[in-house]
Amino acid sequence: MKSVEDSLELLKKLINQNYINGKKVYPSKQKRDTKCLKNPERVLTDKDNWFIYVPACFNACLDIEKTERTDQKTKKKKKVWTQGSRFSFHRGCTLYDTSKAYGKWGNVIKSINYCISILNGTSAEPAAGKNERIHGNVEFSVFSPCRRTKKLKKLGTFSLTQDEFLHFLIKGNSEIIAK
Repeated sequence: MKSVEDSLELLKKLINQNYINGKKVYPSKQKRDTKCLKNPERVLTDKDNWFIYVPACFNACLDIEKTERTDQKTKKKKKVWTQGSRFSFHRGCTLYDTSKAYGKWGNVIKSINYCISILNGTSAEPAAGKNERIHGNVEFSVFSPCRRTKKLKKLGTFSLTQDEFLHFLIKGNSEIIAK
């Protein structure tokens, strides 16, 4: 994705799947998008301007995976990165607002503004057949560093749907951060 706005636009598309024309049912199979919310092969030097830095090790949580597709010109099958909407952040996931958070703690704490620790989560599922989208849930704590003690202090614990949580990772949320 080129910008925060591009990521938010794709997120909206992924979570707002429409009925099949003229029928009151959703497609039975989700079509995976070839545009991804973020660079799936991201390295620590990548910049995407998301509020929280989400490394490539969280591709599965973002439902980014390699899918076999047929090249229309050559008719050969190849694996390409695709984006789905089965978001699944879960207990144990820890995210920071900067790629500089990965290293020796005494040095990296100077670069961190926020740390997100997932306490619990249920997966989001796309709408299919007659079933509406299941938005899932994420319970998480937000921490901010105390540079003097080199420890993280809890700002609060929050609960959002997986969809809302992803929006938070991309853009932030002043109501959560202001606590």
